[in-house]
Amino acid sequence: MSPSALSYYCCPVCRSPGLDVTGATTEGPDQSIWAGQLICRQCAASFVVAHGIPRFVGDEGYAGSFGFQWNRFRKTQLDSYTGLALSEDRLFLVTQWPRTMKNCVVLEAGSGAGRFTEVLLKSGATVFSFDLSNAVDANAANNAHDANLNLFQASIYNIPLLEGIFDRVLCLGVLQHTPDPARSFGSLVRYLKPGGEIAVDVYARNLRSLLQWKYVLRPITTRMRKDRLFKLVECAVRILLPFAILMRRFGPWAGRLIPILQYSHWGLPLELNREWALLDTFDMYSPAHDHPRSLAQVRQWLESAGLENVVVTYGPNGVIARGRRPFPN
Repeated sequence: MSPSALSYYCCPVCRSPGLDVTGATTEGPDQSIWAGQLICRQCAASFVVAHGIPRFVGDEGYAGSFGFQWNRFRKTQLDSYTGLALSEDRLFLVTQWPRTMKNCVVLEAGSGAGRFTEVLLKSGATVFSFDLSNAVDANAANNAHDANLNLFQASIYNIPLLEGIFDRVLCLGVLQHTPDPARSFGSLVRYLKPGGEIAVDVYARNLRSLLQWKYVLRPITTRMRKDRLFKLVECAVRILLPFAILMRRFGPWAGRLIPILQYSHWGLPLELNREWALLDTFDMYSPAHDHPRSLAQVRQWLESAGLENVVVTYGPNGVIARGRRPFPN
């Protein structure tokens, strides 16, 4: 944790600015805080810094499956690992942001192992990135070498940062997995400064998307232990992947007849495709929450937040939405 980042934080208990560091262990020429405690000057609430990451939650709550999967598949979706621009292309397609953001401060919600964090850092942005789960440790292993990254572990409903100070806010692949996606979106908007832009996506709620294996099997799979479910997914992928690849040649609908995911049509080589199949099939069946939303519902989020330049349409992962916080009159 960079000491200079302290000016961005506030206490998640009383929302007061000003956190002091005690018992700090530092490292590196910039005296980065590796371990210690953050103490609120107002209410004296304390929060642990462990492995260089401030931890503002006591446990992973509903997000435990994500900590499990992202620490197991730490590199799988990184562009630097695949040699493809899958994450980069998706981010800039959804956001329509410039590919150079050197003077921008970006808040990324639900970072997972950091596939989009890597892209944001590559753009030159200063990034504050968080996750409810211990996936932040996977993100740190992947991206903490970049001094522009500020990682922390927190809830999307109580983000321990000063409001109204970020140039851009990003949340991809996350909102549908929170208990209340509309509330989650509303929480994020508060951190935009006037003129700041937010970009999100959420699973689409329509007939085609609801006719999926996961909505048939999730009542069972979400009650299973994560390690047991993962072993079942491993077995299913080992047996069904060749059939899924074959069926996909007949079109997207044919591929959906098989209850696993795979991405041979993206040009992934077989072993990498197998990694993605394991990861995304587990991701499909394991999360505690899966709440797709319609175009109209998402548009209502942005309109209720008073955003301007609103765009809501279908994208690569469901519904994508963008908007800008207006300047005060």
